[in-house]
Amino acid sequence: MKTEELTALGLTDDQAAKVFEMHGKELTKLQNTVSALTTERDGLKTQLGEANGKLAGYDPDWKTKADAAAVDAQKKLDALKFDYALNDALKAAKVRDTVSVKAHLKTDAMKLDGESILGLKEQLETLKTEKGFLFESDEKPPIFSKPTPGPQTGTLTNNEKANAALREAFGRKGD
Repeated sequence: MKTEELTALGLTDDQAAKVFEMHGKELTKLQNTVSALTTERDGLKTQLGEANGKLAGYDPDWKTKADAAAVDAQKKLDALKFDYALNDALKAAKVRDTVSVKAHLKTDAMKLDGESILGLKEQLETLKTEKGFLFESDEKPPIFSKPTPGPQTGTLTNNEKANAALREAFGRKGD
């Protein structure tokens, strides 16, 4: 951010200086936070190294167990990411009920690739043709009935006269 950019927005030089002062305070605060977190991280790394050294003496299989736990945690994380990406993709495809559509999908044939799911598009197209009711439609539903028109003759029945009198008494004319 430059002073020229701020003055181009209509700020005076004094106002631009105040903006830089406020920005500097916020930046210093953030730098202090980063510094504190870095120091804390380095301390935790040291503690972890010491704990791993002690653990190696107690349990010779600790490394295998730790690696297995890390692999298991990564599988769970990948499954969670896939599920979130699938839900987002189904919402984007205007699915009425995600649970019903998921039941029809072959998740083994799909793979998460970054933010997109490979193989989902083809399965959704097949589902749209076979079971289109699972998806929202842009078409307006057909109108099955319309209001019936009133009498065209100009003569009112007794019921209509009574209704008109009540409307007039309550201040509603011709509704």
